Amino acid sequence: MEEVVEVTEDLVLAAAIDTKRLPAVNIIAYNGGIMKVPGWGDVVVDLAGLDISGSVAILSDHDSTRRGVVGHGQAHVQEGRLIVAGSISASSQAAQEIVQAGKNGFPWQASVGVEPLERRRVAAGEHVAVNGRVVVAPATGMMLVTRGRLREVSIVSLGCDASTSVAIAASKNKEKNMEVQVQDNEVQEREKLEAAEDRRVASIKRICGARHAGIEARAIAEDWDSNRTELEVLRADRPRVPVTHVAERPGSIVTLEAAILSRMGKMSLGEKMLGAVAMEQADAMHVSCMLDLCRAALQADGIDTPRNKMELVKAALSTYSLPTALGNVANKVLLDAYSETPATWRAFCAVRSVADFKTNTAIRPSFSGNMERVAPGGELKHGTVGEWLMQYAIDTYGKLLSIDRRDIINDDMSVFEDAAGAMGRTAMRRLSDLVYETLLANAGAFFSVGNGNYFDGADSALTFDGLSKAITLMRTQRDAEGNDLDIQPATLLVGPELEPTARALLQSEYIQRAVDVPTGNSLKQAVGLQVEPRLSNTAKFGSAASLKHWYLLAATSMSPMVVAFLNGQQTPTVEFFGLDQTVERLAVTWRVYFDFGSALCDPRAAVRSNGQA
Repeated sequence: MEEVVEVTEDLVLAAAIDTKRLPAVNIIAYNGGIMKVPGWGDVVVDLAGLDISGSVAILSDHDSTRRGVVGHGQAHVQEGRLIVAGSISASSQAAQEIVQAGKNGFPWQASVGVEPLERRRVAAGEHVAVNGRVVVAPATGMMLVTRGRLREVSIVSLGCDASTSVAIAASKNKEKNMEVQVQDNEVQEREKLEAAEDRRVASIKRICGARHAGIEARAIAEDWDSNRTELEVLRADRPRVPVTHVAERPGSIVTLEAAILSRMGKMSLGEKMLGAVAMEQADAMHVSCMLDLCRAALQADGIDTPRNKMELVKAALSTYSLPTALGNVANKVLLDAYSETPATWRAFCAVRSVADFKTNTAIRPSFSGNMERVAPGGELKHGTVGEWLMQYAIDTYGKLLSIDRRDIINDDMSVFEDAAGAMGRTAMRRLSDLVYETLLANAGAFFSVGNGNYFDGADSALTFDGLSKAITLMRTQRDAEGNDLDIQPATLLVGPELEPTARALLQSEYIQRAVDVPTGNSLKQAVGLQVEPRLSNTAKFGSAASLKHWYLLAATSMSPMVVAFLNGQQTPTVEFFGLDQTVERLAVTWRVYFDFGSALCDPRAAVRSNGQA
């Protein structure tokens, strides 16, 4: 699981604009407790396992294009909370609007993007010690992200938590600077931050002493904590041994993988996947080209090194070490690209694991029939779920990735890197394509008036009244006996053309409506929002796609749709074939394949609007 979790808390914006310095921004990004995240439910992020190294991008509404870049900053953890301090260094329109609105007193909030690297499900009622406190999992359980990476921080008008707010008031002095006036408790928070920063700097200076001035300067500038500073000092104080003794096996597979990733410029991916020691060992090899890697692989396998380049490459590709290292790197680059590709379906699709390619059967979550009172000594009555069964199956999708020996001789790893990354993105795109092919196909009249989950006509456009009607349709779903099914709407799914309207409906404080009707927005944050371009892609999906239709879907627990994977493996499989596998080509090949399927599941957990005004 590598989706990005968005965690929202208070944003404290403090800015001073003049010709000499950039506007400063201080963010209390996360208070360390339980957050409700659309598509995930209750989530807690363990800040002890969060990678916050390096500079953090500050964006507007998670827009990573130039239009959405606002500034940059440094993150650190203080008293069980995530703090980001930086500056509004961009000149984009979004940055200017944020500063101006802050000057006018707009209560900005923040949303941080966290990439979960390790997580576990916490059962209801279980006590977890995290972020300096004891958290009790709610009745529905919660997700604990034990290890993750901070990707970015966004300034947003409304976050996931409706209770967050910041009071900002602007004042002018004779230099026409803008200063944010905060509440007394916010001033205290700033004083605490300043005191914590003083303690951090003092600790760094104590650890570094007089011998490590360079580490001290870097630690202070890059916002290191005392643990990381002490680790760097320990590394610097380690005895330097000859390069030939840095690793017991300088040509080992892991070291070769690290060297290949270094040649690609993917040092951060290598350190994340292989560790700092492997990357240090790769540096010690002093690899300047792919031919050096070939020589190292031959030496590791105890094979004499040919002088001829062609023979050298051929011999290296016939070893165990180099092809295996290349295959492992291909897998890492592919999976990294796969995890970075958006997957909006995860907000509403239930994930299933299947053991084979046969047709599988599942029970729709809303199958009904009330439990009945049992008289003393009486017997229980039989119920039936026959009409509430749905079926689904998986299939295999795949492709080949090859690297010619000439690419290695030419030291051209960009072909290999680009192809592996492209195949990772293609794998996720193909999975998303299948999900939306299934949704748009509407097999078996899944969306229909008879199922109470479809409407069209003048009131089906995405408006306040249209969204209200869809929510009402879902909340009033009942079985044949009139029992309420208690289905809660969770996600509004729209195409890019409807995104501005959807955000206005879900984020605005006020909605302009008819005379004598309250203008307050009762739909504010009623559901989460997912924007999916496939909904309006008529070139690929034909007439099933539309610029105007939209969907309201329940949470994954109610299974509006199902996505199934063979043996629960949610990532592609990569297999290697050496030079001796194909006589027609002097190339090594990796076979990439992925086993998955998708199906519509419970019609009562989904509503479709035709959107024709």
